[in-house]
Amino acid sequence: MYQNSQDNYLKNQVMSASPNKLIEMLLEGAIKRIRMGKLAIENNNIVQASEQIIRAQDIIMELRYSINEEVDSQIPQDLIQLYEFMYDRLVIANMEKNTAILDEVQHLIAELTDAWKQISTNN
Repeated sequence: MYQNSQDNYLKNQVMSASPNKLIEMLLEGAIKRIRMGKLAIENNNIVQASEQIIRAQDIIMELRYSINEEVDSQIPQDLIQLYEFMYDRLVIANMEKNTAILDEVQHLIAELTDAWKQISTNN
């Protein structure tokens, strides 16, 4: 019952969110999955760790492919490179079960989230 309520709440949040808020939610979701993957590694739950890191990878790729490359600016290309770098690092972290790499990517996503929140509040 609780899980069903939680799922409905999340669906309502997503359905009513602005595009900027959706990106923010995806970034925060990636951080959450990385944290959960790191915790699973620390608890020697390799299967759970892999599942969580793959979910973070999926989020990063979703963000990467949502970029409008038609914008006349260097920003889209810079973001694409950043997302692809983070994705590659997550793949390595997952293969090696390396928490230091997870920390590195989590830090990058946190910085990006902070920047995105600032941009969203200024628009």
